[in-house]
Amino acid sequence: MRIGMVISGGDVTGINNFIFQISRLAQAEMVLFNGGIPGLLANRHQEVSRRDLVDYAIAAIPVIQSGRTQRKLVRGEYETIARQLKTLRIEVLILAGGDGSLQFLHILSEFGVNCFGVGMTIDNDVNGSDYTIGFSTACEQVLKEVAKLRNTGRALAGRVFMVELLGGYCGELTLQSAIKSNADFALIPEYQIPTQELATRITQRLSEQNSVVILCSEGYTREYSPGFQGAIDTLIKQLEPLIGVRIRKTIIGYGLRNGEPTCEEIFQGTIMASEVVRCIQSGMRNKAVIINGSNKPIPIDLMSIKKRLVDTEGAHYKLARQLNIL
Repeated sequence: MRIGMVISGGDVTGINNFIFQISRLAQAEMVLFNGGIPGLLANRHQEVSRRDLVDYAIAAIPVIQSGRTQRKLVRGEYETIARQLKTLRIEVLILAGGDGSLQFLHILSEFGVNCFGVGMTIDNDVNGSDYTIGFSTACEQVLKEVAKLRNTGRALAGRVFMVELLGGYCGELTLQSAIKSNADFALIPEYQIPTQELATRITQRLSEQNSVVILCSEGYTREYSPGFQGAIDTLIKQLEPLIGVRIRKTIIGYGLRNGEPTCEEIFQGTIMASEVVRCIQSGMRNKAVIINGSNKPIPIDLMSIKKRLVDTEGAHYKLARQLNIL
């Protein structure tokens, strides 16, 4: 079997392992398309051996390049892609990306291509899925940053740190990272804390410990648009006069996308790959695989994929409220 693989949108760590597991479990020849959907259209492909995939499986250096495009493909371009895949003898095309990328697959499937999709975004904002490839490693990068800030806050007590994270309009990365790193506050678009109330809580927390660490989603101040950074600048200007303490800022940004993949990253990518292969071998066509709250991979229709926000009735949100992080 020959399987084509393309990734679209923001790059993440962990995709190497997913590709390796697909190759191993399906005993397939893998053809990688570099450059996302535009690269797929341009037929920028390369074959990769199992030997190389084994070596790169748990490495941070990517074996495949992603890409972005805002342009909607026209019918003739979908026909071109389908024809090229047939010429390359590719039986299945797998795409990893966010909701917009997976919607592309739904249209492509109408041109006779057997398409499978998986969520791949550090934002973890694919509807119905509790996990997307790249999310665990991004949380780990936040944990390392918070640990360093705690250390410098202990060396010189009385500091307030604010860290801006990616995530777009969804606060899932900020919320879960705050829980997992023992940060003091998570500022997410789905739950706005009045500025005066936040200032009072920061002052109270600072009286009880050496430092305060605040994680802020890039979409919290409603200024966000793709590529925008600096939401915390607006918030810092509002908070500093109220708390009487200088706020030290850090924008982690795109560094969240890389790093040595965590054990959880490898595990989640592996169970995703195993379900994709099971679906292919059982004769299913045109599905996306999501991971539910019980770590069970489930196939769903491609057209069901869309973005989601933080579930305010979910376990992570409720835990954050209990911890007084929100």
